[in-house]
Amino acid sequence: MHLELIETWKDRLGISHWNIVCQEIDEMQVTDIWFNNSPGHEFVGIEIHAENQSAILYHTRSIQEDDIIHELLHVRYPTWSEQKVEVWTNVLSGSKIEITPSSLELLLPTG
Repeated sequence: MHLELIETWKDRLGISHWNIVCQEIDEMQVTDIWFNNSPGHEFVGIEIHAENQSAILYHTRSIQEDDIIHELLHVRYPTWSEQKVEVWTNVLSGSKIEITPSSLELLLPTG
């Protein structure tokens, strides 16, 4: 099912020509700087290869639609901050967002 969602969101974000593959990894391959670099943490992230328009979506758990939207936003808008990607993930997935001056600024188009 996640492959269909990836194709749907690639099309919606205008990156249908990209080759995106998923690779499940073990939690023990993931370390967390917030926990003394200890292994054994949940992870969803994307490794982008812009030169050949491909990416690998790594995950330690089942991928949800909001994960796909989030990671593909990183592909489509590689210069966006993590905060902006998070706000737009919520907008596109239909999640409620709290409108604050800082979130509103992230929703406005940039020149």
